[in-house]
Amino acid sequence: MKISDLPIHIFLFSIIPLFLLYAENVDEIPAGDIILPTIISFFVIAIAWFFLKYIIGNQKSALILSSILAVWIILCQIRIIFTFGEYEGLEFIGSNKILIPLFLVIIVPLIIFIKKRTISKDATSIVNVISIVIVSFLIFQVINFDAKEDFDIEVMRDSLRVPILHSDVEDKPDVYLILLDAYSGDITLERDYNFDNSKFKNELRERGFFVQKPSYSNYPNTEAAIPSIMNMMYLDSINETVGKNSNDKKILIELIEGNNVMDIFHENGYHITNFYGGAKSSPSSDNEYEIVCGRGLLNMNEDLQRSIVETYFSVAFLRHMLYDDLRYHDLECIISNMLEFEKKYDRPQYIHSHLFLPHPPFLYDANGDRASPTYSTDRFDENLRDAYLEQTLFANKIALEMIDSIQKRNDNAVIIVMSDHGGRLGIDWYNPTEMDYYRGFNNLSAFYFPGHEDEIPEKVATVNTFRVFFNTYFNTDYEILEDRQMWYIPERPYDQIDVSEKLLKN
Repeated sequence: MKISDLPIHIFLFSIIPLFLLYAENVDEIPAGDIILPTIISFFVIAIAWFFLKYIIGNQKSALILSSILAVWIILCQIRIIFTFGEYEGLEFIGSNKILIPLFLVIIVPLIIFIKKRTISKDATSIVNVISIVIVSFLIFQVINFDAKEDFDIEVMRDSLRVPILHSDVEDKPDVYLILLDAYSGDITLERDYNFDNSKFKNELRERGFFVQKPSYSNYPNTEAAIPSIMNMMYLDSINETVGKNSNDKKILIELIEGNNVMDIFHENGYHITNFYGGAKSSPSSDNEYEIVCGRGLLNMNEDLQRSIVETYFSVAFLRHMLYDDLRYHDLECIISNMLEFEKKYDRPQYIHSHLFLPHPPFLYDANGDRASPTYSTDRFDENLRDAYLEQTLFANKIALEMIDSIQKRNDNAVIIVMSDHGGRLGIDWYNPTEMDYYRGFNNLSAFYFPGHEDEIPEKVATVNTFRVFFNTYFNTDYEILEDRQMWYIPERPYDQIDVSEKLLKN
């Protein structure tokens, strides 16, 4: 077979869905994260072609597979346009009830046509060229974006650096961070859900916790909140460098790596265990730093995984199998390992546990049983509130179980229970009301500092969480920063405004 006769188009069409999503989300997904899904796409299409070509021949099997992929891609894009676009009253066009029959109406005659017709020898070359042009265009888009958003990440990390101090304190405690993603504070729970969360807060107090009330995050989204928390800094210097018009969220993702908090723990002889949290440390050997539990399908970028599932596998059982079930198993892994955690090394331990609870998808009822599927194309949909409240109740339950297991093993361990931001259901990013600010910022913040209960300030901003800890236990003197709430719309993460005065902090 000549090289020109090789049906490379089936491999290129197999990665076009992935490259389309990457081109649309290049501001959020690091380039390296598409390597594994690209390999998987090549592998799957190669197997399909290998078996099909022995039935109907090399050329026709390749054309049929590329035709199926092309029609599938086009209809999925139509679904996205009518589901997420501003076509009020026409959303039904993007439903599976319309698109699946349409797919069959198009593809079945097309397969019959290809199978019965005598295909020109030039057909493969023509389709190869078409696929190369499409993929080249998508690659050009990505390169063009990266060329415009060319920032030195090390310079940005340096702008967030604090002194990495070695403490002379000999008896350093084990430290557990239990971070509950998108957990709402009391104001939001009372106003939006008519729910009184005082029982959970009182149970924390009974276990020796100082529970901050009210409590607010400094940013309304994980992408900015976690870099700020783990670097103990506001992101003002990053905003000034990148500029208000940038939407490159990869910068924020990369700022989590090599963060100040984990570097300080490492400098002070801690072993670091990261439960699925995304925050990374500079040390790489297992006796210094380890990751427990994965991050989605074959360690795939979770944002990319979710986008692939929602865009190209929007059938209930596939969505549950390829996303919900994987998230469920990851959470079960974290929960079981946290409840049974045992130290491996004779050194102080920092345990970083970032649980996507009560963050959607909604997988649990209040008792921790698997919940009935609740799905929306908008994860901020206020219609999901009943499911969110159920998962919040489960988050309460499992957080207390984790705390009890930790305190049973070591009642001198420090435990920080907090959320990176509020629940955000029903939020209007573009025309926010006072209540929208509460939905974004009102969060959970509780501290168990055994032997140092009286040293916890009455108010601890999330950016100051570890500044307060290190000052308390390591005798450091990190400055306590002012508490600010920085609002931005998701498409402009660096165009931030201070809305602190819009929240009643009393």
